[in-house]
Amino acid sequence: MKHYKKGLLTLTILSAMSLMAADDKTIYVNTFVDEDGENASKCSLREAVTAASTHKAYGGCSAGQSNASEVSVIQLEAGEYKLNKELQPNSSMIIQGKIPTDYSRTDVLTNTYPALITVQTSISGQGKVRIINTTNLNKPSITLNHLILKDGFSSTLGGALYVGGATTLSNVSILNSKAQVGGAIYLNDINSHLTISKGNYQSNDAVQGSVLAMTCNDNLIYTARNIAITGASFLKNGSSNSASVFGFCGQPTVNFATNTIADNDANLDFGSIMQFSSKNPQGTAHLSASSSLVMLSNTIVKNRAWATLLYDSFGSKVLTNNILAYNGVGKSCRYADGDVTEVKTTDLRLNSNALILASGNDQCDLPAETVKDIKESTIDLSGVDFTTVLSTLQGPTEYTAFMYMYFPKDNATKTDLVDVGATGCSLQDQRGITRVSSTNSTNENESQNSCDIGATEVLRLTAGNIGALNQSKVKLLERYQTESSRFKALIDNPQTNPEFLSYYKVQLALYDTWKTIIKDEPHYRTVFIDPFVVNLPDENVLPDGGREIKHLNVDNYGVTVKVLGVGKLNSQNQFEGNVDDHLKCEWNPELKQIVMYRLDDRITPSGDTEFCSYTLTMKSNPAKSSTAYIMANFANIEPIAKDASYTIQHGGSQSVDVNLLEYANDDGDGSTTTLVNNPNKSKFYLNEKGEELAIRIGKLPDPVSITADRTGPCPGSDLKSTCYGGKLHIQIKNTLDPFNYKFTYFVYDANGLVSNEATVYLNNSEMKSDSVRKSGGGSMGWLSLFGIVGLFGYRKYQSRKCV
Repeated sequence: MKHYKKGLLTLTILSAMSLMAADDKTIYVNTFVDEDGENASKCSLREAVTAASTHKAYGGCSAGQSNASEVSVIQLEAGEYKLNKELQPNSSMIIQGKIPTDYSRTDVLTNTYPALITVQTSISGQGKVRIINTTNLNKPSITLNHLILKDGFSSTLGGALYVGGATTLSNVSILNSKAQVGGAIYLNDINSHLTISKGNYQSNDAVQGSVLAMTCNDNLIYTARNIAITGASFLKNGSSNSASVFGFCGQPTVNFATNTIADNDANLDFGSIMQFSSKNPQGTAHLSASSSLVMLSNTIVKNRAWATLLYDSFGSKVLTNNILAYNGVGKSCRYADGDVTEVKTTDLRLNSNALILASGNDQCDLPAETVKDIKESTIDLSGVDFTTVLSTLQGPTEYTAFMYMYFPKDNATKTDLVDVGATGCSLQDQRGITRVSSTNSTNENESQNSCDIGATEVLRLTAGNIGALNQSKVKLLERYQTESSRFKALIDNPQTNPEFLSYYKVQLALYDTWKTIIKDEPHYRTVFIDPFVVNLPDENVLPDGGREIKHLNVDNYGVTVKVLGVGKLNSQNQFEGNVDDHLKCEWNPELKQIVMYRLDDRITPSGDTEFCSYTLTMKSNPAKSSTAYIMANFANIEPIAKDASYTIQHGGSQSVDVNLLEYANDDGDGSTTTLVNNPNKSKFYLNEKGEELAIRIGKLPDPVSITADRTGPCPGSDLKSTCYGGKLHIQIKNTLDPFNYKFTYFVYDANGLVSNEATVYLNNSEMKSDSVRKSGGGSMGWLSLFGIVGLFGYRKYQSRKCV
């Protein structure tokens, strides 16, 4: 069940946090004052960076990781840390703010625990100093999580970050930072790779690279570096004096995906928002021909510059599923090397973008051949008003994952950006919502759900085909019991973080409910299907153009099911097959799952699939519904053999009679009472005479013999093996043997499927229970061997002495 996997993932993370607490080497900062060794009772951010750099305690901070090869973690609290001078990490480290989550409620985007909240921790340069510099010694890699970096300043390079090593920014915002070059970030040296995921980059400024700039040459060659920027927003950066907002040079490999880049400025006579060219109006830009730029599902609008994207024939460029339009009096795309009309090779590939192709302001300036090639796959927004295709700019709220963004409008026209028929968009939109591309609806009146162009996806109720297989009820119950016990232990533990208790209690109640329902579920080989997990919900458009997701749950949607039969999908993805009266599908409102089962014990033959359809209908607007298939296979679940233990009284007959089936079951398939053809179906294998013959012996030591009430060939592929039925008579051959023994066995269910291997322990009353003799009667241990060798040597010595 998908819910189990989600719960397990969250619990794994939280349990890992609990385990780490036992041997916690995190450096906890407990003062907002920018101290540097003068107060041993408090740990400041600066002291924590020193401790993590030296792997030694400093000021009021612990040493963190003592091994220089290990990465120390610095944990900050909610609040603002004001710096008087820049931080200079000299070893790799992770600096993270207070994790912005609320475990008392579900997230409005994912409908799972915990809810994401706004970032709680900020570091300020107070408009006087740069925030972090990693270029001086060792050039370490650093990771920053859940932080706002604000008011950084440098008179030279990198207003907020001046980095010499690999840098990862996750849910980090950089605000109001300034420098001569690289207002927010400057990348220096060959190892200065950059990864950005989520965050707002706003009001940063520089003469060159208001958000990002970099060295072009290191060690006399073009600097090769990887830059990946995903799911972030860049707004109001740059000014009329800026030559660029993103200034690329050297030999970068650049990937932009699901970003919003809007309302940024560069000089209207020579400036560019994204400069990816070997030259610009001011001269050479030092971009290698081996550079590459990939832009996927970005929204790039409302910028003001001579060129929003400045390019030439240097470097490969692939643009897919982007909105690159509505960028004022300059060009949305401009060729840096003169008239591009007759240029044959620009190494620019365009797929399913929204552009303005008409000549004039805001045009995407392209070679004539390129325009001809992309006409069918491009949405030409020439003459189309901005307000008809995009919402107003949405501010940071929980519905936007606390970032700025636009949403496309669904006008059901050829020029809107919704469901354009392409499938090459990003897997998730900027909010982290999974994009579902679906053509598997059973309803011919439903339109295809395909990619929306740009950084965000319009959510439309979409049911997808679900493949399913019956699972062992025994294993399901065991897993649910395990999770129930773990959550209960966490709740009962006085050291558990109170922030997590609400979530733990919800999960405990959920698993206990599932245990009860699954245990009492009366059908045979039941398939459980959650119709809400893999599908796409609908969303309401708010008056300001924002979105409110109507999550897939029983409060918002009704579920109906229909049995179709046994068959397959044809070339049009429609069901073809035969009705089967023994196939059943039902909605179980208590379990909140669809249950699919058979009234007979038929196993689905190879090549066949058993079909039902299901429909999700929005309760508040029944006109919105979506239908898809459930495609199931019913399989036989293997029986379960368990270990057994018997005591043999020493000095007597050295034997015992046992019924090993008392230690086995076939409960994984479920109850047979509802089977119309075989309600009293045997749990275990019966031979042609109807006699139970279900036990096969595995490993048997020589000193032990086994007989049974009856024997015969085992079923299926084990036909050459002997199976036993009834009571087994276990005999220790030597009545004076004082040793313990063990052997293994298997059982077969009624369909001839074999179980796991289990062990039977024979405990002699004269021996300890753990003194098991594994070898046969004719073998010897290593002590016996040494004894014989010693005896042989002694006799040889005596014979020589006599001579």
